[in-house]
Amino acid sequence: MAARVVLAVRESQYIEPLLHYLHHSDYGELLRISAFSRPDTFMEFMSSGEPVDAVVGDLIFIEAWLVEGKSTIPWAVLSEDGRTAGNKESLAGGMFIQKYQSLPSLLESVLQLCEVRRPRAVSSRREKTLLLGIVSASGSSGKTTLALNMSKQLAATGLSVFYLNLESVDSSGVLVRMPAPKAQGLEQLLYELKAGYPDGGEGAAEKIELGRYVCRYEALRCDRFMPVENFKEMLQMTGPDTLDLLELLAAAGHYDVVLVDTGCIEEERTQAVLKRCGVLLWMLRSDETSLYKTVKWLEHGSYAHSGWPQDIRDKSRFVMNFAEASGYSSAALEELEPAGVLPLIPAWALQHHIELCLESPPFIAGVQQLCQDIIEPLLPEVFTGSLHE
Repeated sequence: MAARVVLAVRESQYIEPLLHYLHHSDYGELLRISAFSRPDTFMEFMSSGEPVDAVVGDLIFIEAWLVEGKSTIPWAVLSEDGRTAGNKESLAGGMFIQKYQSLPSLLESVLQLCEVRRPRAVSSRREKTLLLGIVSASGSSGKTTLALNMSKQLAATGLSVFYLNLESVDSSGVLVRMPAPKAQGLEQLLYELKAGYPDGGEGAAEKIELGRYVCRYEALRCDRFMPVENFKEMLQMTGPDTLDLLELLAAAGHYDVVLVDTGCIEEERTQAVLKRCGVLLWMLRSDETSLYKTVKWLEHGSYAHSGWPQDIRDKSRFVMNFAEASGYSSAALEELEPAGVLPLIPAWALQHHIELCLESPPFIAGVQQLCQDIIEPLLPEVFTGSLHE
């Protein structure tokens, strides 16, 4: 059922393009907006007793309405500069939404206010969330670049995607501009999992409202947690903490795919990813050192005392990154049998290359092929065009 939202703004010309876009986009199935540009008609409607899921408007409308004591309904002020000059006491308990921004971003903020999530565009033959970990035995292998590109490509197919960064220092912000913080964040969620629900993610899945901690990554059309500012919090995140978090994301029922971007292979967080994720993408560099380390780590994982899952090889897929046209061969590479190859992009060696990491056609083509070869067997009908039938 669509959420009922009241929009109150002074400019009638602000309303028309927003409603036009709403009615001709997918948001029309999720939101029903009643719009007002006059305070008297707005107050009359709000006093009528009509059911409302959220109120969004200019400061003058919101303050007048709050005087009536109706603040039990979620509300937000449309702010032109990110600030407000209103009475802070009367505005306690609400949020602020940037008034002038792209219409998809604006409506995503309204959805978040209403705690409405997009329906999962998933085949009826598959009910579980796919947890996909991206790991590497050596540094600078391109895990984050692949994870962000995969998030974008999978979301473009209509899947509901969550990007989870478990690096000690989150490097994704270097490649993609971070959204404005509108949620409590991962630190608070971890605290609640530990303090409030000692049985972990399995017991908390039905009790924790995940939307309170999640923000929308509009550039990639997926969800994520804001990067942890104090990376000591990440250093103190244990393997059991990570398992609880992954279980919570899997059990929430909001996402088709959770892409997990990891740090060093020996970290507790990454070890938990090896255990819990159903698919592991190992990033390989086209050099002997990277291949040698990968083979040795997998040999270690095959021993019973290693603590690694016994099916580690079965759920592992290998991706060769930075591959040159001339190719690369070695005994280790033949043993690993890469399931995908991503090209070397010479432009990435330039000083100002960051904005190219999500916009390089050859790399995008490689990621799309990788998704089709590896994800399609796990999510039937995603790439065949019949997902929404």
